[in-house]
Amino acid sequence: MKMNTQAITAALMASSILAAPAVYADSDYPNRDITMLVGYSAGGGTDVMARTVAPYLEEYLGGNVNITVENRPGAGGELGFTAIAQAEPDGYTIGMLNIPSFINPIIQRDPDYTLDSFQPIGNIVTDATSVVVRADSEFETLEDFIDYVEANPGAMPVGNSSLGGATHTSFLRFLHAEDLQVTHVPFPGAAPSRTALLGGHVAASVMGIGEAGPYHLEGDLRILGTMAAERWEEVPEVPTFSELGYPIVAGSDRGLAAPAGIPDDVRDKLVEAVAQMIEDEDFRQDARDQVLPLNYMAPDAYREQMQSTLDEMQAIWDENPWAS
Repeated sequence: MKMNTQAITAALMASSILAAPAVYADSDYPNRDITMLVGYSAGGGTDVMARTVAPYLEEYLGGNVNITVENRPGAGGELGFTAIAQAEPDGYTIGMLNIPSFINPIIQRDPDYTLDSFQPIGNIVTDATSVVVRADSEFETLEDFIDYVEANPGAMPVGNSSLGGATHTSFLRFLHAEDLQVTHVPFPGAAPSRTALLGGHVAASVMGIGEAGPYHLEGDLRILGTMAAERWEEVPEVPTFSELGYPIVAGSDRGLAAPAGIPDDVRDKLVEAVAQMIEDEDFRQDARDQVLPLNYMAPDAYREQMQSTLDEMQAIWDENPWAS
């Protein structure tokens, strides 16, 4: 029988068109489990936030989806940030971005990502950098701490969660402005830095107020001062640097992002789920219980924060590089 090649070609083209949505679209997203990457060790502020967020995102995304938090610590969070950027852009791998921690490598060298490697979903927490000591420390106030550092340049060992990370660079800004010197002791995350402080291996530490808050409230640590714009209601007795005469506001913005290139409908579902979660009073109470300072930014505002922070940190680097 003679074949009608025109008819066969038309049929093949039609079948290809019909098949295309099944390959490229995911209208029933999510229909399988999601991995949420965290570039820091378990127990730190970002990890606590991720594990607080995950069940609420599961609820608002629907589909009986499970979200698994996966820690990828190392290189000041860069391993985790890179894994987010290089993941399949299908919405099934998302992760936590920390500003300025994920931005600083862009300034220092050429990491395997740029700002354009990420699709912002929303900022969730802004954790102001704070100077913290053990509860039994000789330093009762921030002024006590500063007086000692001023009298003993370079003698004070101060822990931080990573070289070039948010707390480290915030503290560098303060030290540079006041012409002070300490010995910086980096750790692979806030949890090991806090453990070292509790064990007496460092005299002080710089960490997010949310990371230190529970230990301050329990009486194990003492927060001497915070770089927040105003006192935080969860620890109202802790003064800000600004009110003590040191005009600095700095810390870590922690939010959710996906790899660039995820489908618009998938992005929109993630954005909407985060926005709904932020308004959920149960979530807000859980955030208070975990001492997480909420500060929601929608995707456009979150992206603007990334760009403005890059510009600011580049200016600081140009004047006073924090790494060789």
